[in-house]
Amino acid sequence: MSNVQSRAAITRKLVRGVLLIGSIGLAVHLVLPQIPGIEKSLRLVAGASHLLVGAAFLAEAASELCYSELLGCSVGAISRRPNRWFMLRLTVTGYGAAHVLPGGGAAAATVTYDALRHRGFDPVRVGIALAVVSVLVYGALGILFWGSLLYMILVRNLSPVETAASALFLVLGPVVALGAYSAYRRPTLAKNMAEKGARLAGRLLRDGEWRRKVEAGSVRRISGLGKELRETSEQLTERSAEAPKLGALALGYWAFDTLCLILMFATLGVAADPLVLLVAYGVATAIAAIPLTPGGIGVFEVVMLATLALLGVGAEAAIPILGYRLFNFWLPIPLAAAFYPTLKLRDTGQDRDLGGG
Repeated sequence: MSNVQSRAAITRKLVRGVLLIGSIGLAVHLVLPQIPGIEKSLRLVAGASHLLVGAAFLAEAASELCYSELLGCSVGAISRRPNRWFMLRLTVTGYGAAHVLPGGGAAAATVTYDALRHRGFDPVRVGIALAVVSVLVYGALGILFWGSLLYMILVRNLSPVETAASALFLVLGPVVALGAYSAYRRPTLAKNMAEKGARLAGRLLRDGEWRRKVEAGSVRRISGLGKELRETSEQLTERSAEAPKLGALALGYWAFDTLCLILMFATLGVAADPLVLLVAYGVATAIAAIPLTPGGIGVFEVVMLATLALLGVGAEAAIPILGYRLFNFWLPIPLAAAFYPTLKLRDTGQDRDLGGG
């Protein structure tokens, strides 16, 4: 009976997630085209280059291939190497799950973990591989975010308020990096500091239950971060020859995704400097990574449009942003629904990559 109840609970969460995403997505895709005007929006879409649309799709596919190769290399470093076609299906499925289920990246990690365990991989080793991928991918995003803020402060003519806000986030970057380093080098000290900081912040919360949750959550995240960093360091040290490849794959994941965005602007004939698009992408993607909504739906679009406005790009940017999100956000959802059942098929021996380690 417990299994039935568990499946029913998962089904309810999935339905709620789909309804939430559908509602937010419908609102975003109805409201944003109103900014440049429906008539102008239709003209932009009608004049789109089919060749560039195809190129944008291939760029997004290359982004997913980079991630699946990174994940495959990380799993292969501690076990047999999974088949690349299986890893690509798994990557797209995890990506689609992150866009529908609450928790975003945590939901994707759960799907990936369960699928690899089902294929016979050791649970502990799978956890280590996922930790390595997470550190590399989000570390690359952190560098992009920090560089984007630095560009906005030093190069663009922002207002005093905008400059102060950008500087605040810019300072937070080294603070987070210092905290991560502390969690890595001195986990006990970092844990104690997290407990004290959470206790201090918890005093602002009158509800004792919430205060305990804040303290426990902070300590758990700090401890988890330190563990992930140590595991990543050990893996990169053991396979130092592959470290540049893994770093390049993590950067390639974001680079090809950015290229998809740039190509959508070119496709629709909306003038924007690629460097400006890269900066806005870095800011919007980093903020959308905070699990406020699944896959950052609504958050990414609004932050991206606002950042581009600060950087001098007009309201017509709304249309290529939506076009990019069709590939980046919406396409993985039906693909995930199609691929997910295939992940549970038995390993017939074809799922081992003959070229793997």
